[in-house]
Amino acid sequence: MVLVSVNSILIDMKVFYILLVLFSFCYTNLFSQQFTDEQIDELVKNASEDELVEINTLLNLEGSFNQARKVATKLLEFQPESSNYNYRLGYAMLNSSVDFNKSKSYLEKAVQNISKNYDMISKKETGAPIDALFHMGKSYHFNNEIEKAKEYYNKYLELASKKSDHIEDAKLRLKQCEIAIKFLNQKKDYTVENLGSTVNTSYPEYSPVISLDGYAIYFTSRRMRKDSSNLEIIEPGTNLHLEDVYVSYKNNDGEWEEPKLMEFCKPEDNEATVAVSTDERRIYVYKDETGNGDIYYSDFEGSKFQELEKLEIKDVNTDAWEPHITVTPDGQQKYFSSDREGGFGGRDIYRIVKLPNGEWSEPQNLGPNINTEYDEDAPFLAVDNKTMYFASNGPKSMGGYDIFMTIRDENNLWSEPINLGFPLNTTSDDIYYTTTVDGFTGYLTSFRPDGQGEKDIYEIKNTHLGIDNVAVLRGEIETTTGEPIPEDVAFTLRCLDCDEQYDIEFFPRISDGSFISSLIPCHEYKLFIHHNKGETQIHEESFSTLCSEDFEEIYRHIMLDVPTMTVIQPQELLSSYPPISMKHFFGYNKNKLEPTEGSLKIFLDSLESQINNGRSDVTLTINSSASKVTTRKYKDNQELAQTRAEKLNNLLDVYFNEKGLSDSIDITIKNVEVAGPEYNNRDYTDVEKYIPYQYVSVSLEGVNSVSEDMIALESKDENITDVYVPGKTINEGTTSTDNSGDTFTSGQMVESDYKFNVITGVFRRIDNAEGMVRSAKNKGFDAKIIGKKNGLHVVSVGSSNSFSEIKSILSRAREEVAESAWILN
Repeated sequence: MVLVSVNSILIDMKVFYILLVLFSFCYTNLFSQQFTDEQIDELVKNASEDELVEINTLLNLEGSFNQARKVATKLLEFQPESSNYNYRLGYAMLNSSVDFNKSKSYLEKAVQNISKNYDMISKKETGAPIDALFHMGKSYHFNNEIEKAKEYYNKYLELASKKSDHIEDAKLRLKQCEIAIKFLNQKKDYTVENLGSTVNTSYPEYSPVISLDGYAIYFTSRRMRKDSSNLEIIEPGTNLHLEDVYVSYKNNDGEWEEPKLMEFCKPEDNEATVAVSTDERRIYVYKDETGNGDIYYSDFEGSKFQELEKLEIKDVNTDAWEPHITVTPDGQQKYFSSDREGGFGGRDIYRIVKLPNGEWSEPQNLGPNINTEYDEDAPFLAVDNKTMYFASNGPKSMGGYDIFMTIRDENNLWSEPINLGFPLNTTSDDIYYTTTVDGFTGYLTSFRPDGQGEKDIYEIKNTHLGIDNVAVLRGEIETTTGEPIPEDVAFTLRCLDCDEQYDIEFFPRISDGSFISSLIPCHEYKLFIHHNKGETQIHEESFSTLCSEDFEEIYRHIMLDVPTMTVIQPQELLSSYPPISMKHFFGYNKNKLEPTEGSLKIFLDSLESQINNGRSDVTLTINSSASKVTTRKYKDNQELAQTRAEKLNNLLDVYFNEKGLSDSIDITIKNVEVAGPEYNNRDYTDVEKYIPYQYVSVSLEGVNSVSEDMIALESKDENITDVYVPGKTINEGTTSTDNSGDTFTSGQMVESDYKFNVITGVFRRIDNAEGMVRSAKNKGFDAKIIGKKNGLHVVSVGSSNSFSEIKSILSRAREEVAESAWILN
């Protein structure tokens, strides 16, 4: 085998290319390895028309369509109206995903002059081959001009020899045209959106695998690496970089972040995504080392994904081609595609099941209801473990691969596959469909006019493919310090009343602590959190799933204190501040207070302590009163009571201004009244009778300070020295009285002053908080997100001003939503 430089080729190019054409099948690899795009560009500039015809022929024969397109474009400069040259360019474009939708105009010129004795290596040939009719039909097919596509498929079948390569394909595509007509006229409620330039590039991106929560997407790309380590590594024929696996995560704004290259990818190897375990600790990859292609995997250990290992499950990888595998969310079944002998034709889908002894069963072909004489590929199982999506390019497709759905019944029989229709499917290839947990959002690979350049990844939203009769546990686990979750922290989910009890172990996603697992409706579960390979238990809780055919989601947020390896209770994640109040009793016509002494000083010191501990929502309430003893200094007793309130208000304004706190504290005068028994001149010596009604008070409500053992207490308004405000109160709290008779209380709560909420969860991610709200509403709760505290979204499932009513809501919430629910005031 002689290697020849570009210059020597230009000297005697015709002889060289005639030899290559004569031995094209032997020398295909030689040619594609020898010439880069730059060398082809140089040849295009300098070669003659004869030589370009021969080059273009060879490039088309070996499938180097991007390079063939360049050469054909040059040929058209010699003869712009040549059906032969227009065919060559149209054919190359049709088979190049970059320009396939632009092929139509060139093929339309080509089919105007069909040559039955087409000479592929002669520049004197002005006509196009009969095959041009078939390719014209494909171009119209791709562009949704179905009636024209049918016309040209039929013309091809009329003129082509019975031994022609595309006879069976043309017959198949005529059947697909009928399917296309049906679905193009019955557009379904899909919203299709290109994933954008962060994920998609001018290079091919394909085979997306979305995490069940929709926050991570694993995919294959043939882009230039960020470090340019694959700059010189080009695949012969396509002139593309080799396949690499990337992952992109959504940020808190729901936008995809810059994709990261997986550690196990090597620039000199092809590695393509096929599946990811539910907890994203194992990635399955397609890799071809022996010429037939097999399934490999990488596990996350030691803070990174390890080197790829071949999947050693008996009879999965064989001498045939196994390009795809998927695992059910419960980990009990695997589905894979293979073109091994004994199938129904092309690639078929097979299933293996985990046996009681932990081994895997023999592969079982899914049968003729799923598999056809054509290709079935890229299976994906939804979270219910029985809804399967897959791709098929058979007669029920609109053209190329389409996505189909089938459901397995209790007897392991699959329903008749349903084509998911337009615009999820198109008349081009649509493949590798995976969905999020609820089934309403999916991702696939497709060729579409709005693409970034080559194969792109698309997001598909719908309102009719939701998953029913299944429940899922999902949520987030994080550390108090914000550091990553220790790698050995894991979950075990145990069904307590299933016919066959088994444990499912899963891990949180290492990037953000998210976790998810499928559940069976109408069962009792216990969740364990542990580390040290399960030897040390951290936390456990019980919950049940609804006996319903609806889709149910159960959400949890878990905060882990790493130094002690303990789980912090959700209530402790929100700041707690007890209520405080001060009450000063005045003498006759008195209204002055000092902030540096007595109970007012204790109150202000306590208030500053709460502010220093992070309290920001400070609203002080002032109440004042005057007795009915006749006043001589003021217009009336109402003015005296108002003066007492305003004096305290002004005093506090000055005090907080001096402390630099005036912008963060609101003061409200709430009640100003004249109260107590009617004054009688004979009672002027009975001071104690009127003192309880000559006061000013200031109070600050508590936050998150209702304790489990609180009981409603009756007020003691008959006791004139009592500090309670009339009405029901909760918790006596602590009371101190100074020498002047002032009182300061901490922890005492007045029921009528509060709105109580039952809190079932706090979440860092708002979508988890919204999910708990949605789930609780489905159970009849008045659920909502009531705010964001300490960076956490707070979910309430009910509120009331009545403590007895809120306790009733709490009891129900602990049974139906989360046993850790508590009352927030």
